[in-house]
Amino acid sequence: MLFNTTGLLGMLHQLRLTPTAIDVLSVMVAHQQPGGSVAMNQSEIDEILGVGQASMSRAMALLVERGIVLRSGGGRGHRYALNPAVAGYESQTELEKEMTQLLSVGGPPSIRVPGYGKRPPKPGKGGLHAVA
Repeated sequence: MLFNTTGLLGMLHQLRLTPTAIDVLSVMVAHQQPGGSVAMNQSEIDEILGVGQASMSRAMALLVERGIVLRSGGGRGHRYALNPAVAGYESQTELEKEMTQLLSVGGPPSIRVPGYGKRPPKPGKGGLHAVA
């Protein structure tokens, strides 16, 4: 069992992820090493999901754009890890140690929640009405 810092599942709807991106994230969470490293490439994740290369690439790009997944390396040599704020750790002590270290250098990378695509509705005329 791995411990983590956030209730990521509770905020998935706010991140506006596609169903494929949610599936990719689920596979990554299930196969992560303590601390969030994922020793799988996109084609290995696609072997599990069977979504195809184009869908897999779009889903991974969205997860990276939102900051949930961190990508390093270049070309075909990308390595992936879950953001330390959502990664699993072997113990509460390891989690606290990692977060303390990250906080000393400015904190973990941010998770970017998209804003409104359009403005919220304007308030109606007449203000509030009491209901008897």
